[in-house]
Amino acid sequence: MKAEIITIGEELINGMTTNTNASYVGRRLSESGIEVRWMTTVGDHIPDIKDALQRAFERAAAIVLTGGLGPTHDDVTKKAVAQFFHSNLVFREDLYNRIVSYFDKRGIPIAEINREQAEVPEEAGVIENEIGTAVGLKFEKEKRTVFVLPGVPAEMKKMMEESVLPSLNQEGRSRVQRSLILHTAGIAESELYHRVKGFEDQFPEVKLAFLPKTTGVVMRLTIFGSSADYCEDRLNRSETYIRKRVDQYILGSGETTIEEVVAHLLLKNHLTLAVAESCTGGLVAHKLTNVPGSSGYFIQGLICYSNASKIRLLDVPEKILSIHGAVSGETAYAMAEAVRCKSGTDIGIATTGIAGPTGGTSKKPVGLVYVGYSDQNGVITEKHQFMKSRLWNKERSAVAVLDLVRRVILDYVKIGS
Repeated sequence: MKAEIITIGEELINGMTTNTNASYVGRRLSESGIEVRWMTTVGDHIPDIKDALQRAFERAAAIVLTGGLGPTHDDVTKKAVAQFFHSNLVFREDLYNRIVSYFDKRGIPIAEINREQAEVPEEAGVIENEIGTAVGLKFEKEKRTVFVLPGVPAEMKKMMEESVLPSLNQEGRSRVQRSLILHTAGIAESELYHRVKGFEDQFPEVKLAFLPKTTGVVMRLTIFGSSADYCEDRLNRSETYIRKRVDQYILGSGETTIEEVVAHLLLKNHLTLAVAESCTGGLVAHKLTNVPGSSGYFIQGLICYSNASKIRLLDVPEKILSIHGAVSGETAYAMAEAVRCKSGTDIGIATTGIAGPTGGTSKKPVGLVYVGYSDQNGVITEKHQFMKSRLWNKERSAVAVLDLVRRVILDYVKIGS
């Protein structure tokens, strides 16, 4: 079954409010096996809402609207859907009594304007709102089901979980849906696509999406089917296909983060680590200590932003800084080695680079970053060229050095190779 989501509100159109309702409804419908094909956002204008409804009615079997059910003059969704379905608004005494009771319990006098919230289209089913005053609505016409929900996230979510999803499942309109998220690092989207080329031919029923993020490229696999066993089998086979080709770049699945992966590896192998940071300004240490149990592996973090601090705290030779500069493989090498030796840890890592947006040169442009790794077997450095966004560069640099730790421990990278 194809579905469309319509979110309503001027605040969504002008960017004053992030449209979290659309993402939530889309995710929950998809998780229930309902194929979301369209999302539409319109302002608080009756003609625009009716136009959006007309388009949705022509192409979707299930339509979910959110927003515009409040008591003020700009809440026009109920009037719009009533006009669309040619249904008169009727006053419901039972709904008004419930609204009065809601205000009484809160010790707030009810305003006359709230009386309009007890008016509903006579052809609509009512979805009770246990935590607010705006009821939801349900229309069924020409084999289509339209749900109209409040825009308040807590109220919308409760109606989704207790009314919308059970209703669609009961009607047998949903299929089984399964999805898998694979997080990668250290590989560009184009290269990732090239390495798994042919996936569509092998698994035409599985949709593979590539989602670039600051932390790396996320691969999302989605399948709809008639049974859970079928979906899970095909998803497992498709994951195996991908891992055979790019396993060294895959951090993990689900909600896994790079810091959680590294933390697990450090604890599993009884390894300790210290960090020397320049361009990341403490972000690497921040990520590592976000993981519960970090005291079991994280020993020390130093922010050596200036050349003077690199010399004073890490004994980086002035000759290295004068000849090669602070942003260099040689400096990253010296920082990683020094922080390991001074901290007495198994591993030392370092970051140094030009975060931007200023400070770059033709030879060392903004986004140039070196990361270093040191253990008893030696030292390795890597060069990265990121973009001009300062925060983006800091995030990518932190991920790069943590991924280097991951790859060395898993033996994907060998010291001295």
